[in-house]
Amino acid sequence: MGRVRRQYIVKPNIQIRYLLLLAGIIVVLAILIYYMFLDTLLSSPGMDQLSAGSIKNFVRTYTSGFFWVTLIFMSAVLIESIFYFHRIVGPIYFFEKVMNKISEGDFSLTVHHRKKDETVELAENMNKAIGAVRTVISQDREKIKQINAARDNGNKDEAKRLLGELMQWFKTEKAE
Repeated sequence: MGRVRRQYIVKPNIQIRYLLLLAGIIVVLAILIYYMFLDTLLSSPGMDQLSAGSIKNFVRTYTSGFFWVTLIFMSAVLIESIFYFHRIVGPIYFFEKVMNKISEGDFSLTVHHRKKDETVELAENMNKAIGAVRTVISQDREKIKQINAARDNGNKDEAKRLLGELMQWFKTEKAE
């Protein structure tokens, strides 16, 4: 059974900032659309035949309807965004925790992901990288055992050769 994360706001600074940005974009676009449609409606043929009171009532009704439609739309988009951000920011938060464990030298963990996460490929690649490092570490530990055995048996040349192979990973080429 897959793991389910129930906490939807895991990195509040990022998630709230993007929600506010999204809300701001929606409000600005709503204002632009409101005035564009209002201007179009008021300048349409036949509007000049209406009385000032009728036009005022029309604008009031249009404004009220537009406000409620915008509020409902913005609420739906922001709620959906929380769930969408959860599929992106949640895994990023988990990756940060995994990378902290790896930086402490713990390579025993694996990166879990949910089917709907947007970072499935990244999780799989991280698992491959952790597995590769785990393999190299176990190979190096085996070499160290061989070096210790050769040293204990008095075979210093074999121990030096094995140590040279082990140290090859740490050598870098000099910049020219």
